[in-house]
Amino acid sequence: MKKALYKLINKLGYRIEKKRPKEYFFPELKKYNISENFELLFNAKVFVKSLDKSYDNFALKSHKDGFLVSFLDFNIYVESVEEFLILEEVFVTKDYNFISNKKTTVIDIGANIGISSLYFSTLDCVDKIYAFEPVVDTFNQAQYNFSLNKALHKVTSIKNIGLGKSDRTETVFYNKQSKGNVGVRGLLSPSYTNNKSSQERDIKIVETTKEIQAIIDNSNGQKIMIKMDCEGAEYEIFENLSDSNLLSEIDIIIMEWHDKGSKTIEDTLLKFGFNIFSRDLSSITGIITAIK
Repeated sequence: MKKALYKLINKLGYRIEKKRPKEYFFPELKKYNISENFELLFNAKVFVKSLDKSYDNFALKSHKDGFLVSFLDFNIYVESVEEFLILEEVFVTKDYNFISNKKTTVIDIGANIGISSLYFSTLDCVDKIYAFEPVVDTFNQAQYNFSLNKALHKVTSIKNIGLGKSDRTETVFYNKQSKGNVGVRGLLSPSYTNNKSSQERDIKIVETTKEIQAIIDNSNGQKIMIKMDCEGAEYEIFENLSDSNLLSEIDIIIMEWHDKGSKTIEDTLLKFGFNIFSRDLSSITGIITAIK
């Protein structure tokens, strides 16, 4: 009966096909035994497989709107492909790795969901971490990740503020799927241009020197390392650090720049005695590593 029905449908010019789930075509994803949020796993599979290959105890578990990602002794909550990408950049490619022969205080400007601060917590030379994340949604997720790893992280404080050259409030475009692109870049921000579901968020900006000076004063002579990924605010932060001469008290900087090129930042770093390793990622972004 079934064969006759198929022949009849074919004669009429139609064809019956079985619609197979995405996991059918990617059997290697079955090992994670994921049914909820499978679309996210599928879209992030390249980064998932990279993390799995790098860590023997890697595991995934559906959680809230995303996953708890487990490796080393960490449990980290992520809910977008971008956040899997950041995990891969930080814990596999190790974009923020550094080694020092002296105890170091880390200042994480643009902490996002806390991944970089958790990575810094694995480094023997790091003593304390001070984190800043201005977008409340992202800040809350970072706090949650720190709460999941209380015995492991070295975060002394995380503040729900951004840093800049003056105290003020800014309105930015926020998108849950691209938290790492939220910043003061205005219409250039991918959070605005690439997704119609972006929402406005008010963020508090505090003058950089007010926060950094207090951290340096409490560092007990430790080296000071700044990680900076703040989506356009880096130029005014550098202006403020330069005008106050605080750059003379900083030893290591690893940062991204956006939109306006690297030259003004490089010139400022050279003025304060840094050696610079600088590379462009595209025409509007790049990474600078600077040490004394």
